[in-house]
Amino acid sequence: MPKSTQAKLAAACLAGLTSLAAPAFAGPFDANRALILTDNAFTADKTILDQACLMVELNYRMDEDEGLIFDPEAPEVVLGRVPLRNLIAKAAEDSLAKARETVRSRVCGLAVTPEAGWTDEQKALRKHFPAAWSQGDIAVSAQRLTAHRGMRKSFRASLEASLPYLAMMDSVFRAEGLPTRLKYLAHVESRFNPEAMSPAGAAGMWQFVKSSGARFLVIDERIDQRFDPDASTRAAARYLKLCRANLRSWPLAIMSYNAGPGQMLDAVAQTGTRDPGEIIRTYQDDAFGPVSRAYYAMFLAASSLAMQADKLYPGLHKLGTPAPGWKTLRLEHEWTPRQLRLLSGYSTAVLMRYNPALRPVVFERNLPLPKGFDLKLPVGLPSRQDLQFADLRIAGNGTDELRGHPGVAGLPVPKFAESALMRVRQTLFAGGRRDDQPVMAYMHSQGLLDADRLALAKQDRILIEPHPALHAMLRSTGG
Repeated sequence: MPKSTQAKLAAACLAGLTSLAAPAFAGPFDANRALILTDNAFTADKTILDQACLMVELNYRMDEDEGLIFDPEAPEVVLGRVPLRNLIAKAAEDSLAKARETVRSRVCGLAVTPEAGWTDEQKALRKHFPAAWSQGDIAVSAQRLTAHRGMRKSFRASLEASLPYLAMMDSVFRAEGLPTRLKYLAHVESRFNPEAMSPAGAAGMWQFVKSSGARFLVIDERIDQRFDPDASTRAAARYLKLCRANLRSWPLAIMSYNAGPGQMLDAVAQTGTRDPGEIIRTYQDDAFGPVSRAYYAMFLAASSLAMQADKLYPGLHKLGTPAPGWKTLRLEHEWTPRQLRLLSGYSTAVLMRYNPALRPVVFERNLPLPKGFDLKLPVGLPSRQDLQFADLRIAGNGTDELRGHPGVAGLPVPKFAESALMRVRQTLFAGGRRDDQPVMAYMHSQGLLDADRLALAKQDRILIEPHPALHAMLRSTGG
C-alpha cells in the first residue's frame, strides 16, 4: 500500500477519537461478565472481574482491525476505540500509538485545568473516570494509559492450536492432582505455540526461562525440553503445584507464574492478605507492573472463553497436529542422528518432529545424543514387539548367527532389540516376500504393521525399503 494511502488511513484513525464524547465509565463491558466462569478455586472480586471483562472484550468481541485505549490498572476507565481497518500491522500499531498519545495529551490537559475552565469536550472526558477521583488521580491514570488491538482472530487461532494438546495436558494435570483448567494458562503464555521465544529468553509453550526451567527440565546446548510440549507441561504442572503449596491460593499461584513465587510471598507479607484483588489494588513494588496485576484476570478470561469455545467460536479445526502417539526408547549408548537414521529407518524430519527437545545444532553438526536420553519414535511398528530399530538390519537365521553379526554398517545392534530383530528377520526371510515388495508393505501383509502406521510411514517419508548399505550384507548371508 502506498505511504500516502497509509498516512490518510492513519489520519482517519486519529479522527475517530472524536467519539470520546460518549461516556464509557460505569462498567463499559458488564455484558462480558456472564461469560466469565468462577468457582471456589478460581475466585474473583470486582477488580478482577473488571479486568477479565476487558480481556474478554479484546479476545472475543474485537478483531484486529480495531484498537482500545484504556487504563490497565483501572479497567473501568476506557477512553476510546480506534478503527484500524485496512492497515498493515506496522501502520496499525503506529496509528494506535499515536491515538494513545493524543488521548493522553487530552487527559493531561483535563487534569491540570480547573473545573471552572473545562470545555464541553473536557466535561465529557471527565465522565470516563470515577466520580471520586481527584485531578491528581486522573493525571496518574494518564501516564498508565495503554492501547491494545483486538485479538479475536488470534485467540481463535490459539484455540485451534490448543486442540491436539488438551488430552495430554488433562492427563498430566490429573496425575498431579491439579485442576485441569490450568492447562489454559498456555493461552496466556504462548498461544499454545511450542516453539515460542520471548525477548526475555523464555521459551516453549509454557515460557520457562532457563533459571526456573532448569529445576524441572534438561536445558543445554543439545537438549532443551522447554520446546517439548509433553515434558514442559509436566514441568509447568509441578511448578504450579509447588507455587500453590507455598501460597495456598490458586489465584496467587497463577500470578506467581508471571511475577515469581518470591514476589507473591512478598506481596502477601507486605499487604497482610492472600486476597488477590486486594493485592492487585494495594501491593506496591516496581517489579509488580501492569502485566503482573492483570495476569490472573488474563487467565480467568482465556480459560472461561476456552471452556465455552464450542459455543463462542463455532467451527474450530486443528491448525496442525503434534506428532502422533509415540513410544519412548531410552538409549543405551551415545548415538548420532546419522546412526539413528540408519538404525531406526526414520528420516531426520521424523526424528525432529517426534523429539522437539533436540536442538537444531544436534542435526546440523551430527552431535551424539547422550546415553540415557529418552528418544521418542512413532508407535505402530510391528505391534507384537517394540521394533523401533528393526526391519532388515540383521543377518543370519538364529541367535548364534545374530551374535556373529553384532554390527550393521559399523554400528552395534542394541541389546534390547535383538529378540525383536530376530522375529522380524524370521518373518521377512521365510520366503514370502517378493524382491520388489517394500519391507513395510510386506510386514503389513503379515499382520505385523497396521494400516495407520503404514500410511504414516508414507506420509512422513520414513524409509520403507532397506538402507542401501544393508543390501550387501543381506546378499552375503543369503537374505
